[in-house]
Amino acid sequence: MFRLFLRELILSLTYNKVRTAFAVLGILFGVVSLILVVAAIEGSSLQARKVIEKLGPDSVLIVSGSVGKGPRSGFQNLSLEDVKEIGKLEGIFALTYGIVKPTTVSDIKSSKFSSVFGVGENWLKSWNYKVEIGRGFTPNDFKELKKVAVVGHDVSDFFWPGENPVGKTILVGKTPFRVIGVYKKKGKTPNGHNLDNRVFIPYRVFDKTVEKTFNKVSVIRFRVFNLSEYNQIVQETREILLKHHKPDQFMVITPVVVKKFLSMLSATLALFLGVASTTALVVGGFVLSSIFYINIYTREWEIGLRRALGATKKEVMRRILAESVVVVVASVLVGSLLGVAAIKLILPSLKIPVVYPVKAFVLSALFSLAVALFSVYFPARKAAQFEPVKALRRKV
Repeated sequence: MFRLFLRELILSLTYNKVRTAFAVLGILFGVVSLILVVAAIEGSSLQARKVIEKLGPDSVLIVSGSVGKGPRSGFQNLSLEDVKEIGKLEGIFALTYGIVKPTTVSDIKSSKFSSVFGVGENWLKSWNYKVEIGRGFTPNDFKELKKVAVVGHDVSDFFWPGENPVGKTILVGKTPFRVIGVYKKKGKTPNGHNLDNRVFIPYRVFDKTVEKTFNKVSVIRFRVFNLSEYNQIVQETREILLKHHKPDQFMVITPVVVKKFLSMLSATLALFLGVASTTALVVGGFVLSSIFYINIYTREWEIGLRRALGATKKEVMRRILAESVVVVVASVLVGSLLGVAAIKLILPSLKIPVVYPVKAFVLSALFSLAVALFSVYFPARKAAQFEPVKALRRKV
């Protein structure tokens, strides 16, 4: 019985191969787009949580440059004088600063490209870097301008795999630094920057050995004791910076700013893909409706025979609707596979974490089914209204 049903279904669909193909493609595109919408929203939410977690809910980050230019482009606008002024604010702790230069680091045998940071005393504490091997910086390291470095696991594992890196020598340019510690793995930022491929050295040592800083910094960061005073302190920080800089020369980044930006990004993406997926499903529904209208007329004799043999109008409707369900199920299965592939290909290019939310697949299946049942309801009702005697006169 089931084989016969499938055979009849396939035959009915092959009467109009081109239109059937368009209907299936329409549903497939809608399913894939809908899955992408939900996955993008979920991924963006996850990204926002990760960024805020890494940034710290009590932290304030100030970078040199504007949103468009970024902190690493061109001249550094922030200075040690800004750090000094901000340090006078009450209610803050772990104030630090830094400047970065992507460059080659090496030992006697090999070399690799890494990000070298010249940092202030509280850098590790402010950014929640936990030293796993060896030690962090001490005040004497900065006071005596010691050529010491704290490195990430990627640097340590590259130069000294399986060895204790503490006491080893690493060259930044041509200047040797003694490794005093390795911090715990931090992974990558949501936009793909490797947090474990970094070398931290004292700021003044960076100035003398790596690159002249002219008392400029690219990043200032501090944390707030009392979150109830957070907004007030952020406002006071802006006022201090505006005394010496134009608004486009710096950017104050807070968890709220990050969350708003990522929410806007995900909302824009959701709107675009949402309209695309809805349009595709609706168009697919119209085409599916047209196909079934044609099919019921080409199968009028068959439907008339079923009615003559005792099939009720409701049974005829249920059969036609069941056929549409089978088409949708097949489309959803294929669309889900394509959706998984689309998530793997598209989300990474948008710097959005790859997620496979179950509700995306459930929602796409339910939405597709609803569109199909609504679209095929009218052809099914028309088929149920065929008069058996008239229908039997038309044998196709």
